[in-house]
Amino acid sequence: MVYDEQRLLAELRRQWVYVALIYISVLGVSYWILWRVWSTADALQWLLLALLTMAVQMMVLWWALRFNHPPEGAALFPTLGIANGMTLTRGLLTCLMAGFLFAPMPQGWLAWAPALLYMSERIIDFFDGFVARYTSRETRLGTILDIEFDGLGILIAVGLAIQYGHLPPWYLILGMARQLFILGIWLRRRLGKPVRELPPSDHRRLIAGFQTGFISIALWPLWRDEVALFAAWLFAVPLAFSFGRDWLAVSTVIDAESPRYHALRQRAKRLIEEQSPLVVRLLAALFAVWILRQGDSIPSWAVPGVALAIGSVLFGVIGRAGALVLAFVAAFDATLTGLHFASASLLACSIYLLHIGSGRWALWRPEEYYLHAKLGARHGGRT
Repeated sequence: MVYDEQRLLAELRRQWVYVALIYISVLGVSYWILWRVWSTADALQWLLLALLTMAVQMMVLWWALRFNHPPEGAALFPTLGIANGMTLTRGLLTCLMAGFLFAPMPQGWLAWAPALLYMSERIIDFFDGFVARYTSRETRLGTILDIEFDGLGILIAVGLAIQYGHLPPWYLILGMARQLFILGIWLRRRLGKPVRELPPSDHRRLIAGFQTGFISIALWPLWRDEVALFAAWLFAVPLAFSFGRDWLAVSTVIDAESPRYHALRQRAKRLIEEQSPLVVRLLAALFAVWILRQGDSIPSWAVPGVALAIGSVLFGVIGRAGALVLAFVAAFDATLTGLHFASASLLACSIYLLHIGSGRWALWRPEEYYLHAKLGARHGGRT
């Protein structure tokens, strides 16, 4: 059959109509459920905001249909494909979450809805790129949707967490960091100032992943405000450092290709990523034992699991997983008994290890491969 781009684009636009109808159907059913358990005014406001978010997403999708082709090719695929369908499912979840903006915090089981929606969106995000690579259906459309839906989802989730008192208002700047970064590059080019390519980074994608994971957990309705706000500062530091370093590089303040920069970077990486984690692991184990000995917040059935996490961190055996468990131990302890020195210190140590890893003197670190690799890649990866 002769390749006919206009015919394929028309078929993709028909599929766009089906996607819009699915969105509208799900939003309509959700509105009916909320109308029965929430106030009529709040349910109607929810529907209007959800529909507004849908309209933004549908405009992006309509415009980007012409890019439903491989990154290195120009021939359109005739269907959106499974991976793009997963990304659109993420977009639908974002619409459902957006409806809760500017409304009173829901009560009962509905209080968990924003968190569960964003957590589900994040889980699907972990797999849609994998599916695209594994099925050899990577497309520029998928990349566009992934970037735009990511940015929109983060912005809405941060707004909700600020609204619920679990993130400080200034966190909205970090939520918009990517958009501000792109705007800054555009302004420099408009002003005729030099702009360098973004330098490679081992941790950029990892930091972004931890950031969105933290935001989804910050939406949980059970945290004390002081605990969530303290954690926000801890997660803000690596993100701000990452964007700050990237901005200095692209704005030519520093030369990321210079031998001097590479030498300084290697020394810093040795200190931060290889040597310091051992000290932090020891401190994390010490503070975790301190909390266990207090016996106020950890139920007896959870003690063996906490002890296992302490051993995991101390000996560097899947240390990031152990650090994640200890971060929850610190957060739950601080929520139940108040934020004190031991819980704050354990939370800080755990978040440090989550971002940096167990370091040089660790027995087994299989998680490093899965955190840094692009799973499902065959002949390259989705960007």
